Amino acid sequence: MRKVLIAVFAANLILMAVSLTLLPDQVAIHFGGGGYPDSWASKEFNAAIFLVLEVPFFLLFYFSSVLPLGVSKKFLNIPNKNYWLQEENLARFQRKFGFYMAEFGVAIFTFFFCISLLALLANLRDPVMLDGGLFMIVFIAYMSYTIWWLVKLVRGLRVPDSGS
Repeated sequence: MRKVLIAVFAANLILMAVSLTLLPDQVAIHFGGGGYPDSWASKEFNAAIFLVLEVPFFLLFYFSSVLPLGVSKKFLNIPNKNYWLQEENLARFQRKFGFYMAEFGVAIFTFFFCISLLALLANLRDPVMLDGGLFMIVFIAYMSYTIWWLVKLVRGLRVPDSGS
């Protein structure tokens, strides 16, 4: 799953580079009701926003399997913490948690890619306008996945039956 995370992040980097070559100097960076732009910036600032937001997210999701090791147990809020943070269960927890977080990272970067693509297409239109219908489809799909993933995470971190 980490390889897929790297691939989706790389796709976002490529889209950012393509956007820098295709976009005009000033681009809409936010859209209000009806898909009309309500905030503008330089295309370089738009790329900087990408780097400031997405690179730390990538690092968080990529290294998430080792993050619990460097944090005091009292600050971790995970299902069945007392079971999973016992020394004999920690390695299995790291594998499970790393997989779940990489999986969610793929979802987030897929969402970012779709939103960036919609913004690129909006900025290439005359007049500049975001396709609100497509945005809502992407947003609802992402939110639906997030709910499903949370249920899956909580179920996956149940205490195993003694026979397992």
